[in-house]
Amino acid sequence: MGIRQRKRINSIGMVTATIRAALVMVVALTMVSIMGFTAFMFWTVYPPNERSENADVVVVIAGASDGRHELGAEIALKYGIKNFVVSNPAGAKDKVGYSHCAGDDRPEGTRTWCMDPYPVITSGEARTFSELAKEQNWESAIMVTSRPHSRRVKYFFERCTELSEVKVANVRTIKENIIIYQVFHELAGFIKFWLTDPC
Repeated sequence: MGIRQRKRINSIGMVTATIRAALVMVVALTMVSIMGFTAFMFWTVYPPNERSENADVVVVIAGASDGRHELGAEIALKYGIKNFVVSNPAGAKDKVGYSHCAGDDRPEGTRTWCMDPYPVITSGEARTFSELAKEQNWESAIMVTSRPHSRRVKYFFERCTELSEVKVANVRTIKENIIIYQVFHELAGFIKFWLTDPC
């Protein structure tokens, strides 16, 4: 076998080894990504469902009329919490939300606020609520939202307010057909928060 032929075989062997190593790396990264996303999905979709008898205020986060307003009102009444805030950027156009902060569905015996957050995103709600909490001398709150949104709400409100305690209660029902979309939405929300540091 000539020198030139041996070099050609060695070159082919090196290319094959490089391709094999690259494929192993791609497969490993893919597996790690899938496992990481799966772990994040379960962490997002199965958050704790918290309550507190000593909270100063119940805050219903803006979003779908999925039972969160009714749950917030129920928590306020059950635990005797005297302050009730509904994030209500759409005003009277959001009939369910508006009814719970300015209409007939306000929890009995509570002071209520229709909060108009700016900007109309979760970090905007946290920053707007922070100002209201300072004005009212509130130190603890129960946020009410959907299950997939719970972790991000807790994270944002702990970092964007001066509250000593943030609990998050959530509506247990979930739209199974959009779980993947919701998980990606939450992941994107965390990434945007870390990149922009809005608080």
